[in-house]
Amino acid sequence: MTQLGYGTLLFVPIAVKCNSGFCKSEKKVVLGGRRQKFSTRLLASLVLFRQIMDYTYNSWLIERTNEGATFAARSVPNKVVTIDVWIATGSAREDDATNGISHFLEHMLFKGTARFGVGDLDRHIMQLGGVWNAGTSMDFTHYYVTVAAPYFEEALEAIADMIQHATIDPEEFNKEKLVILEEYRRKQDDPWGWLFDEIYTLSFAKSPYARTVLGTFDSISGLTREMMVDYYRRTYTAEATNVIIAGDIDPTRAIERARAYFTDLAPATNPWPWPDPATELRRGTRKVVERDVHETYLAMTWPSPGITAEKEVVALDVLTTILGSGRSSRLHQRLCEAKRLVNEVGLSFSTHKYPGLVLAYATLEARHLLAAMDEARQIVSGVVEELPTAAELEKAKRILKNEFCFATETTSGQSGVMGYYLTLTGSPDFALRYQSLVDATTLDDLLEVAHRYLVPHEPAILAAVPAKEGAQEKED
Repeated sequence: MTQLGYGTLLFVPIAVKCNSGFCKSEKKVVLGGRRQKFSTRLLASLVLFRQIMDYTYNSWLIERTNEGATFAARSVPNKVVTIDVWIATGSAREDDATNGISHFLEHMLFKGTARFGVGDLDRHIMQLGGVWNAGTSMDFTHYYVTVAAPYFEEALEAIADMIQHATIDPEEFNKEKLVILEEYRRKQDDPWGWLFDEIYTLSFAKSPYARTVLGTFDSISGLTREMMVDYYRRTYTAEATNVIIAGDIDPTRAIERARAYFTDLAPATNPWPWPDPATELRRGTRKVVERDVHETYLAMTWPSPGITAEKEVVALDVLTTILGSGRSSRLHQRLCEAKRLVNEVGLSFSTHKYPGLVLAYATLEARHLLAAMDEARQIVSGVVEELPTAAELEKAKRILKNEFCFATETTSGQSGVMGYYLTLTGSPDFALRYQSLVDATTLDDLLEVAHRYLVPHEPAILAAVPAKEGAQEKED
């Protein structure tokens, strides 16, 4: 499964606002992991000289203001327009006491501003015939709306007001906390959702990603309105904001209007602390938990690079596609077809800003657990001995390039790609060069990342097995 970045389809625990008022923390299909190295030297010079940065990438017009906010627009003549606002904050910036606050705040922004009361924002967008939603992940939070092109400015005005002027009403805060706590309870009953959260916590002894997006019951319960207002003012700042517009608009005019509406973004004079990127893994940890499930759910993890290691990221995209993407992958062919050990299986990795995880996942009968774990480990580490064939390499490249194209068919897909890369790297370069990087990947590149990230590491393993009377946890 994997995270936003675009090539492989990846699944990442991400909290998504739903019209019902509940979020669904789910295996969210997002475009797999292709990203471009961020030039800190360039940004430092921009900040130093307080210049405005204007340039065009592949018909994208991009401007960065003196205060650090980024605006990007692209003309797509299909009669609709998507406005996608990305904020560089998520659970990676939280600590134990504030875990879950990014996701909770995402809910609260929909509760209104001084201009739009409770429920008025939803009614306003519905009256425009638009659709909108939001999502919170580990490295980002984003809010997006799609409307018919004639209603672009009305939608822009509404989402800009929501991002900058949320009131975080005390009464609504207390009501929404109950919603979030219920969402937490429901998450514990979702085998996949529980597994993905727990495997991150189990795998990392130290990491910005060791905490869940949703938070814990205790951390959510302990959040106060005062804590949220402080977090909001110190994270939703100009330098953390990327406003992406794709659709039937003139890019120059669209950015001009967007900049006119986003004038109240706070400067980062007292920013919320950025995470410590130091990462330490719990290698070889095994944990089996009895739960109310009808089959066994298995997760196994190995280390993976952060987004700035672009060559390694692309090579791992290709390698994990060969090993675990689809029915022709090695894991599926051997574990499902040949040995009948599992019901489903896959392998991919979550590409985050900082080092993350390669994740194998499967469902199976409990009696096959030990054999499946051992076989999966051998298949993954054994790729350096049973080398990928030329046919496997070319097929994986086709899959990745096709998925990248499919992911950018819509205005929301294009805004998502641009927003992801701008938020995590400060540049769209990786996205624009991703397919050429895939084409350039060689067998030697695959072996290099296998030897670095897969072969020398014993995976952390978590399994949820059907509960028996007197269920117990077992951990090695």
